[in-house]
Amino acid sequence: MNDQKIDNIFIYWIYFVSIIIIFAYALESYELISGIFRDDISYISTLILFIFLFYLARGGIHLYKLRDAFRKLNHHDIKIQNNIFFDITNNFLQSSCKDITKQDELKSKFYEIVDNGFFISDLLLKLGIVGTVIGFIIMLSSLSTIDEMNLSKMNNLLLSMSGGMKVALYTTLSGLIGSILLTIQNNFFENKINAFISEIINSCQDEKKN
Repeated sequence: MNDQKIDNIFIYWIYFVSIIIIFAYALESYELISGIFRDDISYISTLILFIFLFYLARGGIHLYKLRDAFRKLNHHDIKIQNNIFFDITNNFLQSSCKDITKQDELKSKFYEIVDNGFFISDLLLKLGIVGTVIGFIIMLSSLSTIDEMNLSKMNNLLLSMSGGMKVALYTTLSGLIGSILLTIQNNFFENKINAFISEIINSCQDEKKN
């Protein structure tokens, strides 16, 4: 892989985050985002946001380190500290790297990093579903407070049901968007991991030939 494609690994993530920021700014111009956090009394949307931002940043850090690993591997210089990709690569290259078992171990170690990201994207979706259930529970519980029909109680009932519906819809929306965006990031990360594994194996084969 040439240096331009290697640099694009992290640059594409920057573009991805920029699009998210622009999209979030456009939504906030209609006070949609602040409305979600204001009206979601379950605070699940807030939890989803914090988890999403943490793993979005974590994915960026991994892609940054992967870019450095690609660059060093291209120049046959795998010597750097505090980089999980270098550590795994060094251990592999120093072993019998033509061994199929060692190659499977290499792949499993890298895929563990990716699988964590897919687990979190699935977790966000499930948190959104939990919020939906909580919202409907709020709606149904408000019905049990009505013992006789009158206008004042009907008004309070509608307000309470509206609050429950907002919780259900907002948490579902937050979970879906967060899950979709993290899945896009994880798919991109997985593709680059696969390319990196191929580069490592090819590098190993070239060294053995020499």
